[in-house]
Amino acid sequence: MLNSFNSVLTIFIMIGIGFGLTKKGFFNKETSKLFSKIVINVSLPLMMIVNIPMRFSKEKLFNSLNGITVAFLSIIATYLIAMLLSKILKIDKSKRGIFCTMITFSNAIFIGLPVNTALFGEESATYVFLFYIANTSLFWTLGVNSIRSCNSNKSNKFSGIKSLRKIFSPPLIGFIIGITLVLMGIKLPVFIENSFRYIGNLTTPLSMFFIGTIIYSIDFRKIKLDTCSYMVLFGRVLIAPLIMFISLKLFKLPVLLNQVFIIESSMPIITQAALVSDFYDINSEYAALMVGVSTVLSMLIIPIYSLIV
Repeated sequence: MLNSFNSVLTIFIMIGIGFGLTKKGFFNKETSKLFSKIVINVSLPLMMIVNIPMRFSKEKLFNSLNGITVAFLSIIATYLIAMLLSKILKIDKSKRGIFCTMITFSNAIFIGLPVNTALFGEESATYVFLFYIANTSLFWTLGVNSIRSCNSNKSNKFSGIKSLRKIFSPPLIGFIIGITLVLMGIKLPVFIENSFRYIGNLTTPLSMFFIGTIIYSIDFRKIKLDTCSYMVLFGRVLIAPLIMFISLKLFKLPVLLNQVFIIESSMPIITQAALVSDFYDINSEYAALMVGVSTVLSMLIIPIYSLIV
């Protein structure tokens, strides 16, 4: 419990520093975009390439394959329940797709990875990516189609190639390279390993600074949440983790994987939900607002779940 408390405090301090530096004018919206690009395209992939071979053996990886099955099962079940809720609550058809998507898909990497590594150590990174594979592939297929279905003008569309590119992002490529190094028993030269590790260590602080910047930019006085909004938040922080908990009971998996998956399932709404909503011109401002609010809410939920798991 003490370790979890210390880890949560570490997260909050880094976010607080990001918030304070934004308030002082050191960081701004452009800075947060730069942080996002550095983490997603550089530090996160390099961290994967170094940490996976260092933390995992072939046997441990093979024993974790059931984790991907659990992730797919849980996410699909969450989506089906979200669809049921949208009909029970009579959510407007123009909002139904984004409603289900926001409940179902979490920010597994940009926020989920640094939070998990801060809570459970770098060993948790591989389990984060097992969840990420399911979360990302289903979002760019099931999630995008769900949002798109709410637009009567369906001339805009993500092609299969574009969706594939989104799935095979730099972090996932780094993950694949790391797994390949483990399976082939390849060890990186010391100078490359050290260089990648130093750059990879930027991932957590830059991600936390990013969150601090986003929280500062939210004008809470203008936020007006309706029943749909409250249900999205309820689904993200309670329904999705509960379904994950039930799904994990169906398999005998490592304790750390169970912990990581539950934390991952309670992460904020996936950021790309706002991007896709904007592309299809479907409630993009509402989606962006909910991403921000869920990010703030997650900072309150993380300490609770970190103690529970």
